[in-house]
Amino acid sequence: MRKLSIRELPPNSYVDAPVYLDESYILLAPDIPVTETLIRRLVDWEFTQVLTAGKVAGAPAPDASGSPGTTLNKNLKEQEASNQVLAAYRQRVALVASIFERYKMKNELKIEEITELVKGLMSLVKSQPRYALNLPDVESEGMAFLPSHAVKSSILAVALADFLKLPPHRAIEVGIAGLLHTIGMMRIPPEIYLSDRTLGPREKQMIIAHPILSFRALKEAGFPMQIAVAVLEHHERMDGSGYPRKLVGDRLSLYGKIVAVASSYVAAVSERPFRQARDGHSGILDLLRDAGKFYDEKVLRALVLTLSIYPIGTHVELGNKSVGVVIRTNPASPKLPVVRLLVNGDGQPYPDLPMVQVEESGELSIQRPLTSEEARLYKEARTS
Repeated sequence: MRKLSIRELPPNSYVDAPVYLDESYILLAPDIPVTETLIRRLVDWEFTQVLTAGKVAGAPAPDASGSPGTTLNKNLKEQEASNQVLAAYRQRVALVASIFERYKMKNELKIEEITELVKGLMSLVKSQPRYALNLPDVESEGMAFLPSHAVKSSILAVALADFLKLPPHRAIEVGIAGLLHTIGMMRIPPEIYLSDRTLGPREKQMIIAHPILSFRALKEAGFPMQIAVAVLEHHERMDGSGYPRKLVGDRLSLYGKIVAVASSYVAAVSERPFRQARDGHSGILDLLRDAGKFYDEKVLRALVLTLSIYPIGTHVELGNKSVGVVIRTNPASPKLPVVRLLVNGDGQPYPDLPMVQVEESGELSIQRPLTSEEARLYKEARTS
């Protein structure tokens, strides 16, 4: 790749190869135009150049021309990639369920097995970030949400560690902490953590004890202390209001801060026996409201720039009343993702599901995210 000055990117131009902010983070795809808003954002964020192997052109690359045949082909390829990632998710969730069950029955955790599992999740994030970070609900039998929560927390923790420029071996350690931070729940009766009723004082104390139980499990299995400590700290909060030790921010490890943000976001956007899932946009806002109080601001910034204010998979209503789903985020403009249009302002479906670059105002601006229930209805309509 070569360096390309921001001055070489005129508004409404295209680059015929992906454009990156650095060697890891994609900024533009060949089918997305350079906008004045994007250029202004790059300047505001003090980026003077980007990386690309392509050339600047005045029209989309031939394979993104927008013709019906090309659009249909791209949609099919995207669906195939999405299905592959979903299959990988299911496989990993099933494997984690077996790991959790083995620990419950035999008190056994294999470091090598878990390390290889996290390496595989890292590869998934690197190769298919668009679909891996969608964090789909994939539940398992018996333990309900725990294995799925573990896999999603690990994936997001790895992505945050990567954004924060942690070296690969440390990103793996963070991913292991994300994967095993709830392993202590295996020492708690499932009728307690799966309950949709108000828990009694003793039952609440059992739930609060799970970080300690997880810490002991990892320590006994011989995991590095920095991983075990992160597991212990994932419910601590920056202002000292967390548990189990009520530590304040400057006493918390970076790993613990990362797992706290990853786990909290995943919990917010996932179904639970006692509440409905939040949409991705609301989940992000919930955490941002507690920036500095509950969560580390640097890690939260990494979350926003990794997932965007409107995470992939978020259903949104635009200024022209059309409805679409976020399919690509933009680290330089977290509020301006790429949206796949589903229905127009009259409620009629788009036959070719076109992509649009969201703008700050006007017909292509985001007016609001759909609620989880509204998004569910659209998903059901698309698959019926």
